[in-house]
Amino acid sequence: MPHSNSPLNKTRSTEWMLATILLLWGVEIMRPGVVFDVPIYGVMKALLRESTWGAIAVVIGALRMLGLGINGWWRRSPIIRCIGSLFSGLFWLTLCVLMLWGHQRAGGYLPIGVTAFYPVFFLFEGWCVAAAGYDMQKVGSLSTRRA
Repeated sequence: MPHSNSPLNKTRSTEWMLATILLLWGVEIMRPGVVFDVPIYGVMKALLRESTWGAIAVVIGALRMLGLGINGWWRRSPIIRCIGSLFSGLFWLTLCVLMLWGHQRAGGYLPIGVTAFYPVFFLFEGWCVAAAGYDMQKVGSLSTRRA
């Protein structure tokens, strides 16, 4: 199967970077500390413990890295990449929404993650979902017809 030169298909390094950032975010949140004592995290803290948020991020990031490894070193599996990007994107969006809600309830400052990084991560995850979808279409991942 010929390799596509489409710029839509060139997201692998971005996918690895976003998976790594998510994994490291989770590891940092799980470290002993009082991150969720900052008022902006109030809504998140009311929903789940700090360590649980961290564990969710670590699991999504690690599974995504596993999927990227399978896709790159073993066999083409763009559906795994698509699902990984989708869950990662939803995680970043959830963080933004809950932290904005926390800001609305408690005031204080908005961390740079909310004002800059998390929305950018969400948008790039969308780009990765589109790229994986393109690859899925190209290799017939959702086709019932066998080649």
